Amino acid sequence: MLKTSPAQVKELGERIVSFLDSYGPADGDAVLFVDDEGRFGFDAGPDCPAGCRTVMNRAGVDRLMVLHGYLPQDLGRADTRAAFAELIGENAWLS
Repeated sequence: MLKTSPAQVKELGERIVSFLDSYGPADGDAVLFVDDEGRFGFDAGPDCPAGCRTVMNRAGVDRLMVLHGYLPQDLGRADTRAAFAELIGENAWLS
């Protein structure tokens, strides 16, 4: 589980949208990560940059979207984006 502040939830939500735009379903190894200062980013994976922890890969994000009924266009709304970011945080791998 990843504990996040409201500002981090907003940042993570924005990163998730960019992550999904940058890496398609075929890029299952692409990763969302968090650095030591609590900032989020993404990379082609399968590993995240040194000093960062993997939050989840693209396949994991897709799985949560399917299991919880989210569509990519749902993330265009701030409230839905925040709810999905919180879901990602609750299910973070942090490896």
